[in-house]
Amino acid sequence: MNEHETLVIETIDEINVYLPKMIKGIGDFIGFGAENGDSKKLLADIFEGLDWIARAVSLTNKFRPGKMCEYELIDKLPELIQAYENSDYVLIGDILDYEIRPVLEKWVNQMH
Repeated sequence: MNEHETLVIETIDEINVYLPKMIKGIGDFIGFGAENGDSKKLLADIFEGLDWIARAVSLTNKFRPGKMCEYELIDKLPELIQAYENSDYVLIGDILDYEIRPVLEKWVNQMH
């Protein structure tokens, strides 16, 4: 196994560990309520995590196309960012809950 293959396998393993944590984080954000101070801190972590997931999936797909298509996630991010810029935390919660979480859950199911 060469260095690229090892890196891809390790990244896929990390994605598998991280996806359930991201799904839980989205659930926690929704459960806290949109204007709660804890939810705003969690939202920053969610944005960072979604960025990492999209990059990791994109990277692994370049070397070993898989079942996850990063555009299923990336296509939803502009609306999420716009909702954030408008401080529309209800819309942020809806996008995370009804558009992004299902993609992440689908990926978890595809990976197992």
